[in-house]
Amino acid sequence: DHDILISKIEKYGITGKDKELFKSYIKGRYQRVRIDNKTNHNTTVSNWARIKHGVTQGSVLCPILFLLYINDIPAVINGKAIPVLFADDTSTFLLIITL
Repeated sequence: DHDILISKIEKYGITGKDKELFKSYIKGRYQRVRIDNKTNHNTTVSNWARIKHGVTQGSVLCPILFLLYINDIPAVINGKAIPVLFADDTSTFLLIITL
């Protein structure tokens, strides 16, 4: 969620013009899908849709934004599970004891 990401950016001390720069990079993007059918040489293109979640793939900045987004998962879980964070992969282990 872009609004959550912007609030986390601010939480880490990025404010003012710097925060606005991140905000302009994250928000206000659109995407559409193009399908080329090579069999009958037709092309289908979807309507433009506003992107409300996620970050641009393949950019240098977005892995850092992703890490800012997930960095507080251990604090949120707060002992209820064991989080394992590595690069862009997150796993949680939950220990259930039944008597």
